[in-house]
Amino acid sequence: MIKLVASDLDGTIIGRDNNIFENNLKAINDINNKNINFVICTGKTYPIIKGMCSKFNASYGIFGNRESNYKFKNW
Repeated sequence: MIKLVASDLDGTIIGRDNNIFENNLKAINDINNKNINFVICTGKTYPIIKGMCSKFNASYGIFGNRESNYKFKNW
């Protein structure tokens, strides 16, 4: 049973122009609909990426090369 999926952002979920690849958004929505926790991992800082965390309904985030960690949902 999968309990958590973690992913980088740049070049993985979003393109160089910071637009979200549509197929990735659908996959993340599918993950959330299955009650699997989605975690964002990125070298960017939280204030820069805050909006995407909401859009992806992320459960947790690791930002700024582990400089800061945020828990968005109660597990």
